[in-house]
Amino acid sequence: MRFIESVRIAIEGIKSSSYCSLKLAIQKPHELRNYLSFCRRKYDDIAGKGLPQKSVIRELSASDLDTVVIPARFQTGGGTDAREILTLAAVTRLLQPKRVFEIGTYNGVTTGVFILNSPPGCEVFTLDLPPAAGNLQGYISSDIELVRERKAENYLMRSGLAHRCRQIYCDSMQFDPEPFRDSVELAFIDGAHAEGFVRNDTMKMAIMMTSRGYVFWHDYGGCGAFRPLARYLESLPIELYRMPSTTLAWTTAAELKKLAAPRRSITADRQGSTALHAQTG
Repeated sequence: MRFIESVRIAIEGIKSSSYCSLKLAIQKPHELRNYLSFCRRKYDDIAGKGLPQKSVIRELSASDLDTVVIPARFQTGGGTDAREILTLAAVTRLLQPKRVFEIGTYNGVTTGVFILNSPPGCEVFTLDLPPAAGNLQGYISSDIELVRERKAENYLMRSGLAHRCRQIYCDSMQFDPEPFRDSVELAFIDGAHAEGFVRNDTMKMAIMMTSRGYVFWHDYGGCGAFRPLARYLESLPIELYRMPSTTLAWTTAAELKKLAAPRRSITADRQGSTALHAQTG
């Protein structure tokens, strides 16, 4: 009887999911990709596929007396949902980092979350493509859409928080991490999502991290154009985890530093410092 019941439930589930997918494909085809990615991530959660699940909040020993600050209207595009925003805010509040580095500013909301929950004196850096960036070769289609949707006046400007961070306009493929070597305690990688870009951003962040802190990647899991990102993270020879019920993958700074390239020559470091000054103004 249990076998028959299991088969019946499976058939009903397949019929329902197929019907929902078909209905979305006809009525809202632009939403079908998000739906299928959500289903794939949920399947991986339940089936135990991909990175192991582990809560970074528990590792930081949060209590019910700890509080965070987030914008009331935080879901303004870009895909970072409520649980992810709260996770980033809580980690910032509990870790109390001295330096935060974000790759992928977009509308500045996550940057604002880092600023609002960091301690006095914390340096927050956020890197994004220059406003007039035209060469988007190698980008996946959803990233191209986000780049083109960016507005000159983002959340940081409207909220009056722009002066509390340093905006770096630079293609991350061209960015020199050496001036930041061994200085970043909290990092968020949410730039271009094609595998080559994620690999580049990850290896550069490994150079920049101190031995203390955490690194997060956004949009782990799902299907389609995001699968190479997931496969790359799963292939790294370090301990990585998935934050439950989110698309956040994470590891400790100490783990990521195992991938760091050795320091370059003093001459190269001085050239990198000059480049940083030119980038940040």
